[in-house]
Amino acid sequence: MSAVRRRSGADGVRFLAALLALLAITTGCQSSPPPGFGLALHGEPSHEAIDSVRKTLGWPVSLVVFFVHWPADRQPAFPDQAIQTIRDAGAVPVITWEPMTVESGKETAVAASEILDGHWNDYIDAFAVSARDSGERIILRFAHEMNLSRYHWGGSGSEYGPQSPGRYRAMFRHIRERFLLQGADNVLFAFCPNAESLPHPVRDGADWNTASAYYPGDDAVDVLGMDGYNWGTTFTEQEHGWNSRFTAFAEIFSPLYEELRTLAPHKPVVVFETASVAQGGDKTAWIKDAVHTARSWGLAGLCWFDADKERDWRLTSGSDPAKLRPLVGIFAPRSDALDLPAREQRS
Repeated sequence: MSAVRRRSGADGVRFLAALLALLAITTGCQSSPPPGFGLALHGEPSHEAIDSVRKTLGWPVSLVVFFVHWPADRQPAFPDQAIQTIRDAGAVPVITWEPMTVESGKETAVAASEILDGHWNDYIDAFAVSARDSGERIILRFAHEMNLSRYHWGGSGSEYGPQSPGRYRAMFRHIRERFLLQGADNVLFAFCPNAESLPHPVRDGADWNTASAYYPGDDAVDVLGMDGYNWGTTFTEQEHGWNSRFTAFAEIFSPLYEELRTLAPHKPVVVFETASVAQGGDKTAWIKDAVHTARSWGLAGLCWFDADKERDWRLTSGSDPAKLRPLVGIFAPRSDALDLPAREQRS
């Protein structure tokens, strides 16, 4: 998760160019299936968390995103209860699988060499078998937002640099191969960069740090993902060193959306994490615009990060539910209506 930084004049020109390109890319997207609405949850998925938005807005919840880090002891562990809770709610589970250990609050990225040399194969294989045996469709979002230095998957923060994309591609393909060896054909693999790369390829001279550079290949990816947030005016020059601004959904996502559509034009695209604050603009209008944009772009899903965390991102906090309820007709009515690839299920 990262704030969208201030744009220079050149950034503005690139944004306008991206919008013009999108006019061509999205032509005919209105004929595509409607997007599924989803929730990204901070913490263990619960019936209460899933039902709260459904009860308040009447929107069907088709996707539920949650987060799982790797165990320091490498012992088999699978979130069976979370998966069942999500399926009981009629939604597709999206596991954000973070290759890092957390001990006493300290996050440590698992070294790519340990993964590629097979030291984690027992854990990976056991996870794949459990996912396979669960029977129904699961989306696995491995090592998301890899184009942010905040995560530096596969190495330490000081190792985040020009070697990171190649390291990431190798890890992703290794994980995918282990799942295929275990027959986990019900698992869809999602490649999910952040909307903005940090360090930035242009502003920071990090030309190696583009979403495309990390792409593991069409044969390893089933679903394309995007994460991005509207931080409004919650960052200030005095306190944070820069001033954020209320930023439209399309401005946040259109450059990455264009890049992904060019990279893999026939794969479904899902926004797995987004949200807006109320500071600096009209949150209700922002949400409505996001939903209509998701529909016009032909997105397969739009997932809202429904948590009071760094900011109060909750969907119904600072917005007008009465004005949001009519959007229900835009979303896919059920998870089985989602525009996701059909993978052969294990019998």
